Amino acid sequence: MFGYKNSVRLCLVEYLLALVAHIIYAFRSGGMEMGRLILMFSAVMITITFILTVLVPSEKIVVAMIFVSVLLSTTVIGYLLETLAFSVLIFAVMTSCITIFMKAEYIVYAGIFSVMAFISYSIFFPEIILKNVPSMLMFAFYIFIYACSSANLYVVVYFARKYMDGMKEKAEEADRANESKMRFLANMSHEIRTPMNAICGMAELTLREDLSPEIKDNVESIQTAGKVLISIVNDILDYSKLESGKMEVIPVTYSFHQMIGDVLNMMRIRLEDKEVELRSNIQEDLPDMLIGDEIRIRQILFNLLSNAIKYTDKGYVILDVKGTVEGGFLDLSVSVTDSGIGIKKEDLPKLFSSFQQVDTRKTRNREGTGLGLAICKQLVTLMGGSINVESTYGVGSKFTFTLSQKISSPDQGLKTENIEKAEAPRVVGNNAKVLVVDDNAVNLKVAQGLIRTYGIEVDTCMSGRECLEILREHKDYDIIFIDHMMPELDGIDTLNMIRADSDEYMQKVPLIALTANVVSGIREMFISEGFNDYVAKPIDMVWLNGILRKYLPQDKQR
Repeated sequence: MFGYKNSVRLCLVEYLLALVAHIIYAFRSGGMEMGRLILMFSAVMITITFILTVLVPSEKIVVAMIFVSVLLSTTVIGYLLETLAFSVLIFAVMTSCITIFMKAEYIVYAGIFSVMAFISYSIFFPEIILKNVPSMLMFAFYIFIYACSSANLYVVVYFARKYMDGMKEKAEEADRANESKMRFLANMSHEIRTPMNAICGMAELTLREDLSPEIKDNVESIQTAGKVLISIVNDILDYSKLESGKMEVIPVTYSFHQMIGDVLNMMRIRLEDKEVELRSNIQEDLPDMLIGDEIRIRQILFNLLSNAIKYTDKGYVILDVKGTVEGGFLDLSVSVTDSGIGIKKEDLPKLFSSFQQVDTRKTRNREGTGLGLAICKQLVTLMGGSINVESTYGVGSKFTFTLSQKISSPDQGLKTENIEKAEAPRVVGNNAKVLVVDDNAVNLKVAQGLIRTYGIEVDTCMSGRECLEILREHKDYDIIFIDHMMPELDGIDTLNMIRADSDEYMQKVPLIALTANVVSGIREMFISEGFNDYVAKPIDMVWLNGILRKYLPQDKQR
């Protein structure tokens, strides 16, 4: 830009020249008396304008003041001379100068004052706008006004395009930053989960041995700490996905009965060392087969129930599920009530904020990032629902969320009596055999040990090439687990080479990805690449049981 001070000087010079032009015109067309009157008025106006320009520190006020002075003086002078043509010309020139040379924000002032002046002239003085304009100047007058208007329009469009280009560049920069952050999170997830898989897995295997009470207690502490760390990593990943808009709702057909049962079973394990009763009140005859994002609903239930158990030392935690069927949809209302420490009234607004833990004096010995409820809030909102809380400090809390789920099989009702007794059937192998491929020896040992607890024979190898060599000789594996991140041939390369073989076994054998990368859309990525499914590290026994139950042939299970 030309600069504020230089632009103001330019406007004042234009103002002075405009007044000089009016004075000359007044002496020539109006005589000596009119000339002196215009000269005196012009001298007063230009002096006042110069003084105020020097004294007033605000740029915006000075620019507005110059326009007001020009508007007032040229209108009065033009009215006295019975022509406003020069005033219109002055405004056109001044607006063009400000548009071209001054800051973009002053274009607004120039445009507003100019439009106001022209409209006022057209309404109040239509008969004297071009009156007394010499005929030889009429054509030049129109050409000049057109040129000034074109210059204004060009500059406004130029700055608008420049602004849009800047916004586009910033948006692209933000997208690049988000992509960089997600890559960083994916790498960090992989690097943290790989050793945590070893810690949690070896702890699980050790606990299955005959241990002394003291050693068993120590190993359980290691396992608990590992699970807490993984929970924190999961919260940070989920929060980052939600903040960056990468979290997606993926609707699938699922059993509401099975989901509730699985969640309650997992929660009961957490209550083994607490004097807390977990109860559920499920409305009868709710449709069982629904369509929605089962994983996210599980996560919301898991977070709310985990929080209730974490902050309840004695008493109860109750899961209430109600619903109404309307137009092929089930409108669910799910509540989690506890008799825990409760929440102060002034802390309630903070609950769903990120990184917030209220009443830290009472909660500082309880693990967590303060992200769980914030994630629940955003997930529920993402799925078109709502969540709220009621709490009495020292008495307990009640969290309620509502969601609408499409009904898949309206005739199949939910058997509520089975939920209380629901136990996920544990797979027991019957001459079943699997192959695990991983370049990390400790991870191989963990996977082998965990799968063997199901009575399944497990072979291992440490590379994609070794896997291909084994499959050339042995085609009797019921499932092949393949690590995603391996040197030379990674999991996807290995999968492609297996599927490239025309042998019927190589085409049909279930291939399951083992991965420490759990960023958004990872399941869809593995499925699109050709994997049948995936297992996240650290390996969760419930998840692993579900994979084995789903992909082992029925005659290999008992």
